[in-house]
Amino acid sequence: MLALLTLLALEADDSLAALDRQIAKEPSSGLARIDAAQKRIQAGEELDRALLDLDVARSLLPENPRVHFLFGQLMEERGQAAEARVSYQTALALRDDYDDARFRLAGLLFQNAAFSEAADAYARYVKTHPEATGARLQLSAALEKAGDKAGAERELKVLYADPKTREMGGRKLAELYDRTGREKDATKVRTAVEPPKRKLRDLQRSAR
Repeated sequence: MLALLTLLALEADDSLAALDRQIAKEPSSGLARIDAAQKRIQAGEELDRALLDLDVARSLLPENPRVHFLFGQLMEERGQAAEARVSYQTALALRDDYDDARFRLAGLLFQNAAFSEAADAYARYVKTHPEATGARLQLSAALEKAGDKAGAERELKVLYADPKTREMGGRKLAELYDRTGREKDATKVRTAVEPPKRKLRDLQRSAR
């Protein structure tokens, strides 16, 4: 197993090294710069080099949505949320079905208290990824903060209705009911998802 992991690591290094050689040989190879930057971002290493390659690639291939998405990731990593947001929006303008960019943009919008916009972004993401439990929870939270309590409830009910997420969805739904003054509904949901507590029998006294 260790030998296999070592081999895979060497192959990855070789792939990145090959990209770097190609860039050195053809500095105007924008796709090679994007691929190399992506590998460095995934590894979390040499991010300054990745940024340099992305800066050059953005000038060479401004219509490539991936270069803007990766640049947004780097900006987000560096705490430059405004620049990251613009980059994700650019990626989506170039490719409307770029779901990774939409998900990350939704997170930035939520953090910036743009809850209605975040809800719209999460809703579009969930539409193509209905199995994404975390995204649906975030959609519900964004809807609630945007003032759409009914929408927030609707999304949690989807999780509550699914056997795989029933318990977690039920807990979140009960918490929503607590926050909105619906104590009876909260109790009803909790009773449905929380197993009854076992009543321990009284221990009999020893005959000794």
